[in-house]
Amino acid sequence: MILFYSVMSLFISFTLHADTIEIPSFSKGSVGKHTAYFRERDGKLSLTEARQQFQTTELSLGSSNSISLGIGVDPVWMSVKVNNVANTSQDYRLSVETPWIDYIDTWLIKDGQVIKHIAGGDAFSFDTRPMQYRFYAFEHAYLPGITDIIMRVETKGPMALPVQFNSVENAINRDIVSGYQYGALYGIMVALALYNLVLFVFIRQREYGLYGLYLLGFVLNSLSYTGQLHTIITYDFGPYFQDWLDIFLMITYSVAGLHFARSLLHTKEYAPRLDKFVLRTTLYIPLGMLIGFAFNQLFFSMVLAFILNTCFVMLFIAMGIKALQAQKPFAVLFILSSVTAAVCITISTLAVAGVLVPYNDYTFKAIEVGMAFEAILLASILARQFRIAQIDKLIAEKYARTDPLTELNNRRGFKVLTELTWPNIVDTQRNISVALIDIDFFKKVNDEYGHSKGDEVLKKVAKAIAETSREGDISARWGGEEFIVFLPDTTRDGAIMHAERIREAIEAISFTGIDCELMLTASIGVAGSVAARFEDESINHDTLEVMIKNADRALYIAKQDGKNQVRVVS
Repeated sequence: MILFYSVMSLFISFTLHADTIEIPSFSKGSVGKHTAYFRERDGKLSLTEARQQFQTTELSLGSSNSISLGIGVDPVWMSVKVNNVANTSQDYRLSVETPWIDYIDTWLIKDGQVIKHIAGGDAFSFDTRPMQYRFYAFEHAYLPGITDIIMRVETKGPMALPVQFNSVENAINRDIVSGYQYGALYGIMVALALYNLVLFVFIRQREYGLYGLYLLGFVLNSLSYTGQLHTIITYDFGPYFQDWLDIFLMITYSVAGLHFARSLLHTKEYAPRLDKFVLRTTLYIPLGMLIGFAFNQLFFSMVLAFILNTCFVMLFIAMGIKALQAQKPFAVLFILSSVTAAVCITISTLAVAGVLVPYNDYTFKAIEVGMAFEAILLASILARQFRIAQIDKLIAEKYARTDPLTELNNRRGFKVLTELTWPNIVDTQRNISVALIDIDFFKKVNDEYGHSKGDEVLKKVAKAIAETSREGDISARWGGEEFIVFLPDTTRDGAIMHAERIREAIEAISFTGIDCELMLTASIGVAGSVAARFEDESINHDTLEVMIKNADRALYIAKQDGKNQVRVVS
């Protein structure tokens, strides 16, 4: 019998300890597992009626750190006992870390008497809340002995109730750590968003703009559902304004994100049905939410918002899989980022719901961590795409300025390069010359040996010109069998000598694999300045064009005088 009473005594002691928070040994943490609660199903109760129900009805007990009951549920009454075993009062802060809870009333009861009533919640303007704080919160000095905390919670949004009970010192430290964590996460995403929006402004590729909007939308949504934004936009717009704001910010980043994925992966090319489904999802669900807003149906719009958010996660992964099947670049990295974000979103959702995953600061913030990780991976995809695009652009520009056969500049390339150099030549009044080169009897080469041999001749002549060129010279295929060489810091006489070297190099070209020996020569026309003057005028912006015309006349004279020679027109 003595043993029986001892066991019963231990059991009763354990039950009391499980239901009652003892301070100051309990210095920080959630009180979900110390909470008894029931739903208010038959109209609004008074405090007296609620206290009677706590004494007479069957109660539910919190099984995790967060009590979660779903969307659009009846108001909830909760009860927590605090036992201060110290001889002095203890300062503690109680906070409900769900910013979207509309109405929260708390009564502190000691020795059967109400000693304090604290009303607040999202429906109260910021300056009328118990604490000017992003959550419902209040601080109280708990006297020695037992204090009953009774709370009534009412909301149209998700009834997720992570109630924190911390000493004031620990609560302040918790705020500081949380501020640094959110600051780092938001800083990363805002920096990436702004960088890509700037890129969009300059290069006008829509995926960069959509990615920036996607990240900014998520940051705004996170600022809203974590309470940061509520300190700015509050009750003045109506008691449920924050609920509407949360869900519309939720669909903003979801819609922008889905269109970003479509644009990045080009799903329309290889997955048209999936692409159409994404388009319709991003159109019809927001339209349905707007209809719900027009008729003030918050619950209806909220359900649609959560459906869209679920579709967002699933469609991201589906588009990544389709891209992988189509062997699109970056598909594996895209799937990795999408799955990571989906896992983190699921962890946060289950933690808030109190299902399978324990609720704590890390599981609640998993969604931000996952989205930040996804943002970095997607940014790396965009950075690699930008780099590839820049390389492609450089290659395209090079080929646009290059003769594909000889690999010398073409006329456009010659013009671009000389236009870069010419202003400095004019400003500093330096000498300048040009040489026009024409292969002798080139038509005969094509007629007798074929165009393939003609192409070989052109390539060998181009090589001879390139090998005789100096640093700073600009050579180009001028058209057909004609070439041009731009000779900066070179007088007319110097240009004549350089042209002779080119002529000799061309004359020394040898060919193999044909029946008879092919003797190759070229005629060259030169025009250049003397003492930085051309045709008795200082070098000016029109000089180059006139100089090329003179070189062309000199080339004509060289052809008429028997070819294989250099001529100049003074």
